[in-house]
Amino acid sequence: MKKIFWSTAFLLIASFGMQGLCVESRDIQDSARSQLSVEDTTKHQSAFKEELRQTGQALQESFQELKEGVGSWFNESIKVNISGEYADIQRQNNQLFADMLREPSSWKNYSVQINQRPEYTEGHFFTNRTKPSADTTPGRVIRYLSVIEPHGKIASPIPETYYSGAGTEAVSQMISKQQYCEIKFFGQNIKLVYEPSLRAIGLGKGKEKQIAKFWQYLSDENHAAVIAQLYQFKEELKLNDYQYYQMVRAFADQMFAKGKHGENLGFTVFVLNQTGYDARLGKLKTEKASSMVILLPVWEKVYGMPCIMIGENPYYIADLQLKSREMKEASVSTYSKAFASATHPVSIQINPAEIGIAPLYGMFEGYVYNERLAEAEASMPAGPMTIYLNASFNDLMEKTLQLRLKPAFDSLIQKKQDADLRQEISDAEKQQMRILQLSTFIDQNFSYQSKRSARLSGYYLYPDLMFWKKGAGDIWDRSVLFCQIANRIFDIPTVLLIYPDYAIPAVCLPVDKIPANSPFRTADYVEYNGKAYFLLGRIPKAVDTSVFPQLYVW
Repeated sequence: MKKIFWSTAFLLIASFGMQGLCVESRDIQDSARSQLSVEDTTKHQSAFKEELRQTGQALQESFQELKEGVGSWFNESIKVNISGEYADIQRQNNQLFADMLREPSSWKNYSVQINQRPEYTEGHFFTNRTKPSADTTPGRVIRYLSVIEPHGKIASPIPETYYSGAGTEAVSQMISKQQYCEIKFFGQNIKLVYEPSLRAIGLGKGKEKQIAKFWQYLSDENHAAVIAQLYQFKEELKLNDYQYYQMVRAFADQMFAKGKHGENLGFTVFVLNQTGYDARLGKLKTEKASSMVILLPVWEKVYGMPCIMIGENPYYIADLQLKSREMKEASVSTYSKAFASATHPVSIQINPAEIGIAPLYGMFEGYVYNERLAEAEASMPAGPMTIYLNASFNDLMEKTLQLRLKPAFDSLIQKKQDADLRQEISDAEKQQMRILQLSTFIDQNFSYQSKRSARLSGYYLYPDLMFWKKGAGDIWDRSVLFCQIANRIFDIPTVLLIYPDYAIPAVCLPVDKIPANSPFRTADYVEYNGKAYFLLGRIPKAVDTSVFPQLYVW
């Protein structure tokens, strides 16, 4: 498109210029024939050549001016918000916000609370060693309360000053400064250029006036270039909101040497606010100490992370663990009004198949997982179960399961068929064998004990994280992993029954074709869309079955 534009512009300019030259040439030649001698004609021809040369040079200069003018117009149109109306509004917002921070009456105290993830009763699945029950009574139909909907998503904000390539251009504009900051982010080396003057400010003792002065100072400096670079890395690496916060925080920690008085935290909040996220700076007080903290409004419910309630919205204290005795006396002082253009909460949802961090592959029991992806998953807060239920495998893990686990199961079925030549194994029997083999594989390799030793008891786990932690997984994690593999790798329809304190998969089997020696003949089942889904085990007596479970369907 650019080539077409410049070619057209050049032809238009050249056309107008050459028309004028041609007219002038004809006038000179007619005048020479009628009035001038041969000698004069020669002089005029020389003058004409010089004029032609000068005209060509002027044409080239005009073309260059036009090109620069159009380039300038293009940049200003794309970046109108950097130095136009938006910049004026943003400067005004920063000024008003600094004025608000300066007022002690704008700060309020909030008590600290925490949500804990439900604990699940442990149980066992049917495996290929499970014998059918001596009781021949058919299983009962389990009624369920409702079908759980997949967790909704929220889009990330896009800064007004951001466009594709903004970070690259910011670097080219500041390259002469030679002030770099390099951070390592889950194996990724990230180099950013920044104005040295950005760190020439402190927070002192963190009083309201000092925080206001800090904010005002940063808003007056060239911060747009840093934000453009950081957000470009967010887009390139396909980071979620919380990972973007982690990257900004890592940059701020290094730039301010972790901040003697919390300058790294203040800068992180400043960058997130300019980007559109409603992060806030707070002053945490416990019985023995006080410190600056970052408050993040996470869109999903978060477990095991201290928070305060501003209105009806929880703001979580990032990167801080409080003991239960500290929670009783803890309070946070912060401002109740957000920065004007920072209205977006932070989301912790990720898509494991799309994340752009360079992979580092490891292996557990012969199956591949992405170590860096697992490390990133482990670094995030513990979210609600609905964001884990439909999390996809990374591509290599899915291929490994398809190319290794599936053929291994088919080989076992074939060996049994070869050993029993008297009777052909039916499709229903083969399906049941795959279900029990998969159940055995998960039962043998994943355990709550491994999860507890990995200190992940308060988390729901993604598949990569279960493999990375060498078989971590309680009954909920194992049930979800079973359903994900059964549905995606073996095309076995499954659903998940979720009680307040228990979870168990249920597999779709034809009622009239269940083998006589099957543990499913007397298993309880749920009916969904006209089909029977048999539970993959028996519900422990400790589970409160008076409460109807919820159903999740893949």
